[in-house]
Amino acid sequence: MEDISTTNEDVIAPGAIASGASYSNRIIPCETVPATGSPAAGETTIIGNEGGVTGTPKRKHTLCTPFVYEAMRILQDHGYAPFRLTGNPDLPGAIIATKGPAMLMIAVLYSRKPVKDGHTLRELFPEKVDRARAMVKASPYRIMIWVNSPVYGWRYYRAEIGGISYDWDMAKEMGP
Repeated sequence: MEDISTTNEDVIAPGAIASGASYSNRIIPCETVPATGSPAAGETTIIGNEGGVTGTPKRKHTLCTPFVYEAMRILQDHGYAPFRLTGNPDLPGAIIATKGPAMLMIAVLYSRKPVKDGHTLRELFPEKVDRARAMVKASPYRIMIWVNSPVYGWRYYRAEIGGISYDWDMAKEMGP
């Protein structure tokens, strides 16, 4: 085993360096620490049913959450009573909104690419469009997909059995 010793020349005096950060006198060992069977301090582990250690489950990240709340605000401003659906992994950004006899189920999406029509929406989000179209037969709600994109802003699409199309009535109701 090597003898590790330091001298005054090995350690720089503490103080500010050119970038403005303060310098540390921490000495980092050159050897790797042998792995032990226990996790490091502060690390969370989940014990499986068979006693094995498993990692934490990975959550699916969605970037739609602020847009879901913005869509709910828009609906509320136009007299709808919106409710956010949670706990369903198949519909991560879904809203149910009612206004008198009108009942809407809305999937809220965000696209970095411009979504100018139903064809583009189908190309960018085929699984979402197919899921919405499949729900049309069994659901009492008017199934819609609202998409927010940087160039076009909010676009309102209505799912039908035969496809998806821009909902001009909703666009008139929501205004500019």
